[in-house]
Amino acid sequence: GVMPRKLDFSAYGSTNGGLWDLKGERMSVVSKGKDGTPLLVAALLARQKEEAGQIDPEARGMPLGLPALTALQVQIVESWVAQGRPQ
Repeated sequence: GVMPRKLDFSAYGSTNGGLWDLKGERMSVVSKGKDGTPLLVAALLARQKEEAGQIDPEARGMPLGLPALTALQVQIVESWVAQGRPQ
């Protein structure tokens, strides 16, 4: 199975609460990965790749078990993060 990360998008405050990393520590969903891409955006892009048959062992795609967001939807999330996550 997949280890739960306790990521909650039900409200603005809970989204900013972040998620649990593999070590059991809290981290921000907008912190940058190795390539500089925010983790949230990387997970959305990973889901697109999964649907294309390209599995990335470093990133689990989201939304898990649902269709990938469109390129435009991912761009909106990326812009929101770049603008400082305004409410």
